[in-house]
Amino acid sequence: MRKLTDLRIDELPGYSFDCSCGKKHSVDIKKISIGNEIYKELPAILSEFKHKKIFIIADNNTYRIYGEKVLWYLEEKGFIIASHVFEPKGHLVPDEGALGRLLVEIDSEVGMIVAVGSGSINDISRMMSSKLKIPYIIVGTAPSMDGYASTVSPLIINGFKKTFEAVYPYAILADMEVLKEAPKDMICAGFGDILGKLTALSDWKLSGIVNDEYYCPACVEMVELAIKKCIDNAKAIDSREPEAIGYLMEALILSGVVMGMIGNSRPASGSEHHLSHYWEIDALARGVEHPLHGNSVGVGTVIISRVYKRISELMALDFEPPKPEYVIEQLKSAGCICDPKTLGIERDVFRNSVIHAKEIRPRYTVLQLAQDKGILEKVADELTELYYKK
Repeated sequence: MRKLTDLRIDELPGYSFDCSCGKKHSVDIKKISIGNEIYKELPAILSEFKHKKIFIIADNNTYRIYGEKVLWYLEEKGFIIASHVFEPKGHLVPDEGALGRLLVEIDSEVGMIVAVGSGSINDISRMMSSKLKIPYIIVGTAPSMDGYASTVSPLIINGFKKTFEAVYPYAILADMEVLKEAPKDMICAGFGDILGKLTALSDWKLSGIVNDEYYCPACVEMVELAIKKCIDNAKAIDSREPEAIGYLMEALILSGVVMGMIGNSRPASGSEHHLSHYWEIDALARGVEHPLHGNSVGVGTVIISRVYKRISELMALDFEPPKPEYVIEQLKSAGCICDPKTLGIERDVFRNSVIHAKEIRPRYTVLQLAQDKGILEKVADELTELYYKK
């Protein structure tokens, strides 16, 4: 059998193997395809659903960019189409209101959901798919986040971010011409989300040492390969070179595939994500705009690498976490923000996030270790002073 890391992204759907970690991993996705004029692949993928209604979900931006083309082409090929296009003021929030609106719009004749978009559209559509037992296809419009292939949906419920177990998509499609024209902050968000795996994997290793938490070297190797491809092409990603944007999208999809194989987000999400979630929840509570998730994750990765550096001054670690200087260098190479003040995080919010982000979810990370060592508040003060000098 070929090594897992030797497989192309389009060879992963349906792949199954007995891993050295003791588990059997499988990828329960029918198709992954990144290319040009990708909408033309939809009729063949949807052939067994032609007797049922296809429900297209988009927002006003993604519908204009690609959703209208998808709808037109499927109608031309004889499919019965219904749709809902969200028209939010600002960013679409994946909350109970959005889910409720879709429940009103989707009828019993729908056999497949086709979501056209990225983060929020994907999260909402995945949850609808899971609850209604209707498969969904995601047509990605930006290389902005790693949730395309995951099996969880992070949603905002009662003003708080909560992650729900959901389902793999039936298929993942992405058009290179659309991806490379995505807004710069969305491309940076994707790069930041991938870079966040540096500290996420460190946190996973840490918990394996401290708590004997399950750990899968094969899955770690896959994520590390995805990170390396993006770091090696950081400048080309900044320049929107098609091949490099393709590597970024592959890495984002691969991260989700690994989460699905493990059954949770541990290989791709650690304390850097907890900081991002804290900042987002705070912004939502105050009714203000917040940065894109991946851009917050990128900055969070810098912060957590600094926490690891501080911890390593107190104790020896059995692994080498990323150095903050290295993380900053990569973010700058890709043209991304690398400090919380520039990102728009207020001083008090930042300090509180370093202290309380560990409470976002019950997962052992370096922030909990800093708390256990009695230095978390001191580290929060030091980092706040570093970034918010008057």
